[in-house]
Amino acid sequence: MKQQIIKSLQTLFPFLIAVALWRLSVPWINPGGILAIIPIFYCSFIRPVPYFTAFAILLCFLIDYKFNTLLMWTIFYCMFYVVMNLQTFIDLTHTNRDGIFAFMGFVGTVILLLVVSHLSFTNLFSGMTMFSILSIMYIPIITTIQVVQDD
Repeated sequence: MKQQIIKSLQTLFPFLIAVALWRLSVPWINPGGILAIIPIFYCSFIRPVPYFTAFAILLCFLIDYKFNTLLMWTIFYCMFYVVMNLQTFIDLTHTNRDGIFAFMGFVGTVILLLVVSHLSFTNLFSGMTMFSILSIMYIPIITTIQVVQDD
């Protein structure tokens, strides 16, 4: 019985951490719950978790809602998901360093589009800050997911 509960919690952990990161939004560190993109990206592309795709789309929509980006993250996630599943040249499940460079490319592209759409010094600074925080927090969050899932 105890093993079943532990196994269930290990299975549910990516879902729970994504919701927790989305809910813990703070204006400078986690605006709009943007840190939830990390488990969404990791559990969708680097180490796919069963049944996570629909949940990831819902969370991307919630990030867009909280961040006021009008489906930017949702559309980009869906496009990236389609591209990664239709091609066979790039396999993100076998990348080095748990896919940090793929993540930085994914997030960097969206942040660049957001900054360019409303170009100002303030938006440029907030975009650089958001990119830095997401890149720095990627490794601790991914390490936590790996430790809990016991891989």
